[in-house]
Amino acid sequence: MIDSPDAFGSTYGEESSQSESAWRDWAAGRWRGGTAIALAGRDPTGAVVGTATGAAFDAEPGVAHLYAMWVAPDARGAGVGRALVEAVVAWARDRGCGRLVLSVTETNRRARGFYEACGFADTGERRPLREGSDLDVLIFAKTL
Repeated sequence: MIDSPDAFGSTYGEESSQSESAWRDWAAGRWRGGTAIALAGRDPTGAVVGTATGAAFDAEPGVAHLYAMWVAPDARGAGVGRALVEAVVAWARDRGCGRLVLSVTETNRRARGFYEACGFADTGERRPLREGSDLDVLIFAKTL
């Protein structure tokens, strides 16, 4: 998102180059060799103030991933993020997953604290944010 470009491993350029059918597959829950759920958090007026994606891949039985987590700056701290995480946790459990994994940019202390408050722990694993980036992401996981 515009307010936090280093919070995401992908870029606008990468995502905007996806075909319409790829976006339709993602929205329908078919995503990159697995299943997914795309969620939106809304404020009382119905405006979207948060997003999260859960994904479970055939190649990783029992593991789900949390991606594309974002909450609008003016909605942070209001419970939207926690509700989105809880919805992804419920979705993953319903699929028989025993672990939920996410990545968080090393410099994003507020997000790291949020995920820890939601029961995630740093696994010690690190990866580059994206090719060419000087930033790393920390891999967090939660047992379900």
